[in-house]
Amino acid sequence: MRLRRKISIAFFLVSSLVSLLLAVFLYRFIDRQLRGELKARLRDIAHIGAQAIDLDAYQRLRAAAADLPADRVAAIEQSADYRRVYDQLNAIRDTEPELIRYAYILIPTGDPDQARFVVDADVLKGSIDGEDVSHFAKTYPVGALPLLRQALATCAPLVEEDFVHDDTFNVDSVSGYFPIAAHDGTCAGVLGLDITDKSMQAALSAAGDLAIKISLAVIALALLVSIAMGTVLTKSILALSTTVTRFANKDFGARTQIGSRDEIGKLGDDFNTMAETIQQHSENLEHLVEQRTSELTAEKENSERLLLNVLPGPIADRLKASNGVIVDRFEAVTVLFADLVGFTALSSRTSPEALVGMLDELFSIFDRLAEELGLEKIKTIGDAYMVVAGIPEPRADHALAIARMGLAMQAELRAYSARNGTDLTIRVGIHTGSVVAGVIGRKKFIYDLWGDTVNTASRMESHGIPGRVHVSEATYQLLRDDLAFEARGVIDIKGKGPMATYLVVDEAAPAAAEGA
Repeated sequence: MRLRRKISIAFFLVSSLVSLLLAVFLYRFIDRQLRGELKARLRDIAHIGAQAIDLDAYQRLRAAAADLPADRVAAIEQSADYRRVYDQLNAIRDTEPELIRYAYILIPTGDPDQARFVVDADVLKGSIDGEDVSHFAKTYPVGALPLLRQALATCAPLVEEDFVHDDTFNVDSVSGYFPIAAHDGTCAGVLGLDITDKSMQAALSAAGDLAIKISLAVIALALLVSIAMGTVLTKSILALSTTVTRFANKDFGARTQIGSRDEIGKLGDDFNTMAETIQQHSENLEHLVEQRTSELTAEKENSERLLLNVLPGPIADRLKASNGVIVDRFEAVTVLFADLVGFTALSSRTSPEALVGMLDELFSIFDRLAEELGLEKIKTIGDAYMVVAGIPEPRADHALAIARMGLAMQAELRAYSARNGTDLTIRVGIHTGSVVAGVIGRKKFIYDLWGDTVNTASRMESHGIPGRVHVSEATYQLLRDDLAFEARGVIDIKGKGPMATYLVVDEAAPAAAEGA
């Protein structure tokens, strides 16, 4: 058999085998990666979610969980406590809406094979795909779910290793169970999050199709390349091989003779070019090393600067030092929400470029104020701005610093409107309390806050008055000796009920109409 044919057949067979092995490896690799990432994300979300549950509301619901008539169950599910915890479960589930299918809280009963639901994230919104929902105090058999049974018995955080079939709801899912700690540190129940196999199976199917396509493409390519190589590699290959051997022995001056202008000739020409380049690099190696080191240092400094634009310095340091979840609880912080009034009307008559330029200018001003006052900007959402005092480093004057930020924002916006002839005003809402702060996820992460304090601050903004700084009772109590206030009285706050609120008196601002 001629050498060309031997080379063609050998290369084709080896390449085909490698392509098949590559397809199998690719499929298995994607399968492992997907499963590992899925469980890691489930563990992170459940861990943070369990700490974000309103314990007071939950404990009242837990105390009422028993065998109850249907009308009593319906009444509890319409209560403020149930809605509070229900909204928190849905907020946890909404962090990964394409991933998490069920979110619920269970408590054990006297029977280790039976548990009882306290809150299910589907009760008020309606079931998914017509499935049954688990109402308040409804019992649930856990004998066929050993990990859930263990989590209820030991109150330990557990995540299932593989998909488990649930006969009650007829689904296959991976579940994570994390304890909810009471104020005294005891276990008050278990937060459960379920991920069904639908998204996983879709991803695996796509991976299988990709592996088959890659395998077929590599086999076809191998056939073509083997024929070409068998044709050309029998002429000048020995001369090239000899030169390569000399070059491998550090004879960087070795060059191959170009005997033809076919593929091997071109390969010899490319080798000579490469050898010339390597020889030059060898002669200037020290300079190249210094140059690359300088470039890497500059790139590292740029990366550090970009990271510090996204995260607070201490959080960035912790993130670089550890791959674990970063989460902290702060008992005394003050949160500010601000929203532009009149922005929607202005956007309808302003070009997108001018609108974005205006927001950039305003938010740059707000960023400068936050930096001057030592505050931590959290994020902007559209024309809304969120900033907090007291994290990541606690400070005693957090409420006063945020109040000054709110007054300064009002003053800067009035000055901006006067300069540019706009009628923009801003609502500012402030509330003081405890929050959970941290970084979740592994890509495009941000430092964010969770808790009722954040929700209440947002409500202070949405129920505020344009051009004024609107604060809650908690913030007022901290600042009443430092600033002048105007009592607004008791108003009905959406999702919170009647609340006594106050307006900070800004002597530099014109009087604002209460009905504005």
